[in-house]
Amino acid sequence: MNRPHTASTRPDPAVSLGPWYRGVQTALRRAYFGRVRVAGTQPGPRRRPRLIVASHRNGALDGAIVLAAFPYAQHLVSLQLLRGPLRVLFTGIPVVRAKDVERYGMDRSQITDPVTAAVTHLRDGGDLVIFPEGTSEWRHAPGAHQRGAAKIWVRLQEEGIDVDVIPVGLFYAAPERYGSTVQPWVGPAIDLPRNAAGPRLEREKEAHRILTQALDAVSVDCSSPVVFDGVQRRAAARSRAGESFAAAFLEEQAAARAATGPSPSGPAVAGCTAAEAAVPSPWPRRLGLLLHWPVWPVLGVAQAVGRKADARNTVSFFRVLGGAGATVAWGAVLLGAGVAGIATGHGGATVVTAAAGAVSLMAGRMLVTARRWQPDTAPLTDPAVDPGLATEPDGAATVQTSTTPPVDD
Repeated sequence: MNRPHTASTRPDPAVSLGPWYRGVQTALRRAYFGRVRVAGTQPGPRRRPRLIVASHRNGALDGAIVLAAFPYAQHLVSLQLLRGPLRVLFTGIPVVRAKDVERYGMDRSQITDPVTAAVTHLRDGGDLVIFPEGTSEWRHAPGAHQRGAAKIWVRLQEEGIDVDVIPVGLFYAAPERYGSTVQPWVGPAIDLPRNAAGPRLEREKEAHRILTQALDAVSVDCSSPVVFDGVQRRAAARSRAGESFAAAFLEEQAAARAATGPSPSGPAVAGCTAAEAAVPSPWPRRLGLLLHWPVWPVLGVAQAVGRKADARNTVSFFRVLGGAGATVAWGAVLLGAGVAGIATGHGGATVVTAAAGAVSLMAGRMLVTARRWQPDTAPLTDPAVDPGLATEPDGAATVQTSTTPPVDD
């Protein structure tokens, strides 16, 4: 699903994500995952502000993935991502918790609660992304959804402001692996009660129930880690054969839920065929990494920083941060080397080397991101893997990290 970015789909620039952050988030997303293909429902032309509720599976990078579908949307975001050097990479409407006030010595009277800030942004015509789970976790099913999105909806209805509420599920084939497949799945607009009568709490509870059901319907929501491992493995195999990974996952998940016979691709839910059990050859990816020789220092730093991650769903975030810093430093080194080569009369050799490096890097990227060679991720049911220390082998665990705090308190 590729929507043209025309005037009919873009909110007012005053409430849109700015060009710097759109560019930065696009660069981070493409540098680590490659091209992200959006799938699911085509919402059509933008007619009113949009409240986008998304699943939260892979830390702070989830926001960049949602932006592939809604590039001008702002986010509710943890205050921690908006302080220090990270401000260069991230922006949004800050969620300030009580512990943030104490930690940073903030004036409580100057803080706008996130629900009010979100309502103001939508009232002004902007699009807003919120992660109702509040906490990012790599597991077989969604975490508990906070009521923040429901509160926002009820407040908007009380003010007579109409918005479209759109659910987005995020599907990662192997989030800890460089160049792996990730796909956002856009669901149909959610039909919520459009009335402002009755007790507010009851209206919030009803809206929360509907929002939760709609988001779970387009998200990872398996009954157990064992079921998730089978669904993930079969969806990855179908993706390598050319299908949409998100669509394959949702179909396999539905078949597992029904548990009445073979899944759409043939195997029974509890097992898999020999083709699906087969691990793709690692050699094309290894060759692709060898062809990345012009940026080996960047990959090395990203790999080293990724080892500091305390959870599987933060590995890619740590690697992106390390790689971003290393890219700036290594880019300066390469630029200096090029200038020196030209200044010393070796301009021809410099140009040839630069061209060879660019061709090699493009070929390497094609191999690493090619669908047919995409790796499987380690199963949740494998207790032997340390995800935070995973290098090229897969990591696995059920982990938790807070990137976007709840907006309930």
